[in-house]
Amino acid sequence: MNPAPIIFCAPEFKNRLKQAFPQGSIVSYSESITVCREQIAALDVHKLQQAIILFKGLSDPDSNQPVKDHVNLSHGNPLLGPVDLSRGPRFPDMSSVYEENDGIIVVVGDDIDLQYFKEPWAHVTGGVWEAIALKHRGYNIEAWIIADIEKWISEKIED
Repeated sequence: MNPAPIIFCAPEFKNRLKQAFPQGSIVSYSESITVCREQIAALDVHKLQQAIILFKGLSDPDSNQPVKDHVNLSHGNPLLGPVDLSRGPRFPDMSSVYEENDGIIVVVGDDIDLQYFKEPWAHVTGGVWEAIALKHRGYNIEAWIIADIEKWISEKIED
């Protein structure tokens, strides 16, 4: 793993991740689109194009699982309003946001039609806005829905 990773995570994970990766940029994902934009813009000083998002499920998954896609039903989008086009396109390609092709789909928000969704999915507490904003700025994103943060940390430290 990069010795100084950029990790966006559920607030519950932040302190433990700061202990495990003291040189990293560990940021809790936000409930505010304005804060989300500011946090992503602040990463420009790092000149890195890799980020990790650790999602927290509304119900605990059985195991840590890679994320292959998301569904944003939050009615929010960090790209609405003024966008710095020098940092990314007005309409970024969202067909391949995450590096993993196999895994689970995370959903923020709710809709009655989710009952008909055929692929494996899980509700999460946030982090989708950050994924959208990071993709807009050209980041490669690795993402996980976390059941056991200690196991995820130990596996990453071994990499």
